[in-house]
Amino acid sequence: MAVASAVTLVVTGVSAAGWAAATRLTGNIHTIDAFASLGSDRPSKASASAATQYEPVNLLVMGTDTRTGQGGGYGNANTTSSGNGQSDTTILVHISADRSHALGVSIPRDSWVTRPTCGAGPAGTTEGKFNEAFAVGGPACTIHAVESLTGVRIDHFVVVNFKGFKAVVDALGGVPVCLKSPVNDPKSHLNLPAGVSLLNSDQALAFARARKTLGDGSDISRINRQQVFLSSLIRTATSKNVVTDLPKLYSVLNAVSSSLTLDTGLGNVDELQTFASSLQGLTPSKVAFMTVPWVPKGDNENVLWDAAKADPIWQAMKQDTVYPPKAAAPSSIPSSNPSTSSSPSSDPFTTPPSRIHVRVLNGSGVSGQARKAADQLTAMGFIVTSVGTAQRSDFAHTTVLYDPAYDQSARTLEAAANASTSRATGNGRTLTLVIGADWTTTTPVTIGSANGQPAPSASSSTDLGPAPKPADQNTCVG
Repeated sequence: MAVASAVTLVVTGVSAAGWAAATRLTGNIHTIDAFASLGSDRPSKASASAATQYEPVNLLVMGTDTRTGQGGGYGNANTTSSGNGQSDTTILVHISADRSHALGVSIPRDSWVTRPTCGAGPAGTTEGKFNEAFAVGGPACTIHAVESLTGVRIDHFVVVNFKGFKAVVDALGGVPVCLKSPVNDPKSHLNLPAGVSLLNSDQALAFARARKTLGDGSDISRINRQQVFLSSLIRTATSKNVVTDLPKLYSVLNAVSSSLTLDTGLGNVDELQTFASSLQGLTPSKVAFMTVPWVPKGDNENVLWDAAKADPIWQAMKQDTVYPPKAAAPSSIPSSNPSTSSSPSSDPFTTPPSRIHVRVLNGSGVSGQARKAADQLTAMGFIVTSVGTAQRSDFAHTTVLYDPAYDQSARTLEAAANASTSRATGNGRTLTLVIGADWTTTTPVTIGSANGQPAPSASSSTDLGPAPKPADQNTCVG
């Protein structure tokens, strides 16, 4: 749960004098070579930026709930009294090569996933809660799971414990949070009024760990509070000028370094100094947090990843582009006249079939045409929600009906279905394809190109999940 200390290390480690002092703390840092057991079958490593001397960095931050060496006061020690514990907090942080932005994506501990098996025995997959990977195989197993689920290569990792979390809060003199209503949680002994409170280390740990009696009691609600807390911690470290206050900097680094486990590539002062110095331009406004898009599993406990909304996030990390993507020029397909073909567009297609829901209706008067089209679209990756008959059977032109918010999805479907017309309606997320008399077959569409033109560096689509929350926003939580 103590991921905040790792974030503080990133924010504060930019003073040469401070790092000279930090050299004396080298012995505090514990390192393990978790990457050695992963083999060579891993996602490709991103290339260095042509504009900077740096490479993009994907950092996996794991907060362990182990009670080993932590003392008392952290809940029921019988459940996780020894060993790795579980990764109750996991955040995949992407830092751009030009150091212009960083995105932290929280992975719910209750994500129900299929991940690679770990440990002795034959290689394979297993199904279960995401956070079981850490309990079974520590950082290496969690890294393997994240790389398998996202296709994003992890460059470095940080594991932090309870003591590190509390020590950093103390070193900063407390961290403020804003509550919409009073909190009185008997399990964590957290008692706070509505409004802004300056949390001490015990309160901060309770705020980040409490679950059942705060908000709606879900892990997702807890993640939201953690992200709000991390954002406030970043603002606090920045506003107090920790990097120029050498005693405070030393205190923070001492607290952090004694409670971290790092990979061998990052776990020495020289590497940490180089890495942290590259991040000095990352102000709170350039750091954002979000949660993996999800849907309920249906068991009132676990969640499933919404791949259609999550895939663009992983793609942005792999391509080192901004998420969410910048808006492209408006599409030319909307038409108020259903009998008028839309003009061809040279803009690249940006929404893949796997993210497009389609209802296929037969308006051609030829039996079986809708089913034929639906089968071909399904084979191409479209999500066909239903197949039926249109209100009329005399449609001369195959037509796409779409909500204006999903215009990029409509462009992809129009091209794939060889539709001759399109019309904006209020259909919502699901597009409607009406098969007309002119329909013959579908055509595969290449995402990222149109009329032979290459894809731009940042794509555009409105079919995305909740937007990331910048760390400079002071948000009150319920």
